[in-house]
Amino acid sequence: MVKKRKKRRGSKKVKKLQMRAGIITGAAVLLIYLAGAFYYNWHFYQGTTINGVKSSNMSVEKAENVISKEVREYILTIEERNNVSEQIKGSDIGLKIYFDGGLDSLKEKQSGLLWPIALFKKHDYEIGTMLDYDKDLLDSFYNYLQCFDEDKIVAPKDAHISEYENGSYHIVDAEQGNLVKKQEFYEIIKQKILAMEPTVSIEEEGCYEAPALIADNESLKKAVDRLNHLVSSEIVYEFDDDKEVVDGERIHKWLTVDDNYNVSLDETKVKEFIDYIGKTYNTFGQVRTLKTSYGKTIEISGGDYGYWLDRSTELKELMEAIEAGTKGVREPVYFQTAAHYGKDDVGDTYVEINLTAQHLFFYKDGELVIESDFVSGNIKKEYGTPVGTYPIQYRQRNATLVGEDYETPVSYWMPFNGNIGMHDAPWRREFGKDIYMTNGSHGCINLPPNVAKTIYEGIARGVGVYVYELPGTETYTAKPNTSPTDITMPNNNTIPNNTVEDGTTLNNTEQNNTMQTN
Repeated sequence: MVKKRKKRRGSKKVKKLQMRAGIITGAAVLLIYLAGAFYYNWHFYQGTTINGVKSSNMSVEKAENVISKEVREYILTIEERNNVSEQIKGSDIGLKIYFDGGLDSLKEKQSGLLWPIALFKKHDYEIGTMLDYDKDLLDSFYNYLQCFDEDKIVAPKDAHISEYENGSYHIVDAEQGNLVKKQEFYEIIKQKILAMEPTVSIEEEGCYEAPALIADNESLKKAVDRLNHLVSSEIVYEFDDDKEVVDGERIHKWLTVDDNYNVSLDETKVKEFIDYIGKTYNTFGQVRTLKTSYGKTIEISGGDYGYWLDRSTELKELMEAIEAGTKGVREPVYFQTAAHYGKDDVGDTYVEINLTAQHLFFYKDGELVIESDFVSGNIKKEYGTPVGTYPIQYRQRNATLVGEDYETPVSYWMPFNGNIGMHDAPWRREFGKDIYMTNGSHGCINLPPNVAKTIYEGIARGVGVYVYELPGTETYTAKPNTSPTDITMPNNNTIPNNTVEDGTTLNNTEQNNTMQTN
């Protein structure tokens, strides 16, 4: 019994102690709570930030002092390209803070009784009306930032097509430069100052002017591909020992690219090249120098012999060849050609006709084939044979020469100047001397039949014919006709009866319309 009583007394004692401890603990907690409530009735909560300034556990007065100090020491760092930075200090722009009860109002909205809950939260506040600055000072300082120094500004450059270099074109990448969108960035600067942000990046804010065109632009890439295709052409014109090469070095000067990156081959510039070819290598109608069979060297004007470029056709075909990226040798399109390029384009196969001596010579490959007297155009009737250098237009067997009052068949017809040509004249018994003065032809060179036959068999279309006058050779006595030299001509120079050299058969009407002289 005694033991049970002692046990009950001990249990009651423990309970009293526990109750007392609980009361003390509760009182302590209440005391702490009340103390905290009292404290946070006059101080900002833990974790409070006002306009970026940490204000935890501060009274309004202390928060004002701390914020004022932050404002006085405020610096905004401007981060620029190329690792350049600049600063705007609060003191440079008259930055000030006005406490017009804003902090008091903010504090009054905070309940001290809720401080335990507030311990586990962040409390960020922005009071926009608290800061002010001198606008004129900011404007002036802003305008004098180095990023606006014209000597240091590099404007952005669009990606573009390179110059022609090393045989091709390529895309030159865009340059970003450092040109700032001044007004746009100014508005951001003001926002950053009022928020007391420590840094601002022009790049991150997107305030640099950007190039409008970058290297991966499809139009740009297509233009470069087309340019390189055109300059890849290599067209060679060969003029015996001379040549003209149309390759990228020439072609790139003929190319244009418009604002939409359309590439064009400039026809005007290509035409200038064609005109140059014509001017340089045309020999049509030029004055020619001939060392005559009489030993004297003379100049012969007139006539239509020589290279004559078909400029319009050649222009068209050359442009097509460039467009196709052609590589190789090209023969120009001519209205008419000659034996050779160069000054001596007639070569050493030709007919030499001396109207003064009424005597001609036929040379083939520099060797005399035949020479003979002839009868030329009637001087008295003003049918004189024109001087000049001409090409044989074609050859025809058994042609009929028709005029106003005659119709004369000939066996060998070789026109060289319109309706004027060489042919056999079997009706004549004499040749040479001064017969042509009063009893000459209508302009043609009348030849003995065997001479006409020999020349016909040895001559071809395009062979040059020199016709000239040489005073002092009137009394020249021709040698007897030489024996005809055996000549083997290509098949395309053997002309059937009543056909011209290109193989076209002439009917009587065509003959009458074509050959009206004798």
